[in-house]
Amino acid sequence: MARKTWTNLLMYGMIILASLFLIFFVGRELNPETNTENMIITNNGLAHFSKWMDIAGGVRLTYNIDLSKYAQVYTDEQELFQVTKGVEDIILQNIDKRVSALGVSDYSSYIQSLDDGKYVVIELWWVSDLDQAKEIIGKTVELEFKLPYEGNGEDQKVSRQLFAEEILKDVVANPSTFQLEALANQWDNVVYHTYSGVSLEDLPNFYQTNPGLLEEREVGSVIPSLTQGNYGTELLIIAWNPQNVTLEWNIITKWNGSRTVTNEDGTSNKVYDLEDIAVSNSPAWTLATDPITGDLLNGAFFKFASISSSQTGQPVAVINFDEKGKEIFCNITEVIVGKQLAIFIWGELVTSPVIREKICGWSAQIDGQFTPESAKALVDDLNEGALPAPLILAQEEKVSPVLGEKALSWAILAAWIGLALIYAFMIFLYGFRQGSVAILTLVSFIIVLLGITKLFRYSFSLSGIAAILLSLGMGVDANVLIYERIREERDNGLTWFEAIEEGYKKSYSAIRDGNVTTLMIAMLLFFMGTNVFKWFGTMMMVNILLTLGVIVPLTRGLLHKFYEKE
Repeated sequence: MARKTWTNLLMYGMIILASLFLIFFVGRELNPETNTENMIITNNGLAHFSKWMDIAGGVRLTYNIDLSKYAQVYTDEQELFQVTKGVEDIILQNIDKRVSALGVSDYSSYIQSLDDGKYVVIELWWVSDLDQAKEIIGKTVELEFKLPYEGNGEDQKVSRQLFAEEILKDVVANPSTFQLEALANQWDNVVYHTYSGVSLEDLPNFYQTNPGLLEEREVGSVIPSLTQGNYGTELLIIAWNPQNVTLEWNIITKWNGSRTVTNEDGTSNKVYDLEDIAVSNSPAWTLATDPITGDLLNGAFFKFASISSSQTGQPVAVINFDEKGKEIFCNITEVIVGKQLAIFIWGELVTSPVIREKICGWSAQIDGQFTPESAKALVDDLNEGALPAPLILAQEEKVSPVLGEKALSWAILAAWIGLALIYAFMIFLYGFRQGSVAILTLVSFIIVLLGITKLFRYSFSLSGIAAILLSLGMGVDANVLIYERIREERDNGLTWFEAIEEGYKKSYSAIRDGNVTTLMIAMLLFFMGTNVFKWFGTMMMVNILLTLGVIVPLTRGLLHKFYEKE
């Protein structure tokens, strides 16, 4: 029995040490390239605990979902419910993409029913710029249609230079994304080159006529100015430009160093390591407009996308327009037969089919040699890129962290006072050893709980902290039940070892049943409550499981060690 007790205590000791390491030395860092968080080792782990909006502050945006067009089409209530549920799911998925553009990982979005209306509520903590949040999240349509650009670039010089300057700004701020930035825009006549160990005469003429670009500077740095000129003939083959013309390019250069090398004949020369991004003054695509009315074809006329089959049975994606969109699409396709029509979502090229004939129906078929899986993926992109229902901003609120920070400080103080009072109370009733066991199990419970919250990135809220404080009382209640049973067994003449075992066995069912009934209430709060209740319910469920998994068995093991000599 002694060996088993030591084994159990050693196991709990390792869990506690691992939790302490998570608390004090583990944090999370946002990767700006992927908008995902990665665990890191830090000497300030306490600062990396996640806090909910009522503590950290942030913004809350409430949008009314306009479902009126669906109510006009679907008269059956059950069918309308299923359709609107799908619309709500797409909106939440789309909002997740938009929030990631803010570089925010702590946020919550949910659908709320109020006064026979549907609302989507977005809560962003650690965000103070309300205008930025509204600008990104509030965009209703991000679907664009474009045609191949057929000009010579003269009319696009200013806009393309501004486009190149935006790329330059990004790569100067973060040179490690240099190649990724180029590849992300390669569909729009943006070309990436890399040169390693290349002599001056082998570099493009552009560098030979701009010697200032080859001056020594910090390795890995991006030259913070845009250079314009004729790069070279190799970049002049542009798929969407049938004219073989010389184009001007906006060049962004990254300096990777230079060195002197010795040739086989004993001579030496200087070689260079460079990367560059070339942005043509001639774009690949231009916005599609009605040749008769001049109306822009975009997501404002998009209804939804679906999967269908071609005459040969192959899966195709179908875009459905409204009445106005049907007319614009018909006029455009009439003049571009044999040419491409590109579809962009969130600024990214999704597909660019060739128009085979004038299309004047309600829908446009995209035949891209799809598999059923790829056709579904494209349809999902289309439906998620253009929101299936307009969002109308109904309320905006900026939440100050001041009150939450004060409440958090008071809650921490209350926890310390509570532990001290519990310790004094347990010593008064059961003596020093049993009182010490009670406080050790509670402290272990808190340490493991904090480690779990750090590991699974639970965001602390005031309601969650209230659940933790309540759980301290529930945890000591388990100690009281065990101690009272032990006292009864001691009064019956049993030894300390026998009394601890019998007291533990006889009290466990009462402790278990009491916690299970509370667990049921916590689950109801989690699955059926609002956000505040969800936070409280989540923490209560974790606390109850830790009470049964840490406090109760650890109390038994520590009592055996404290009374081992007796």
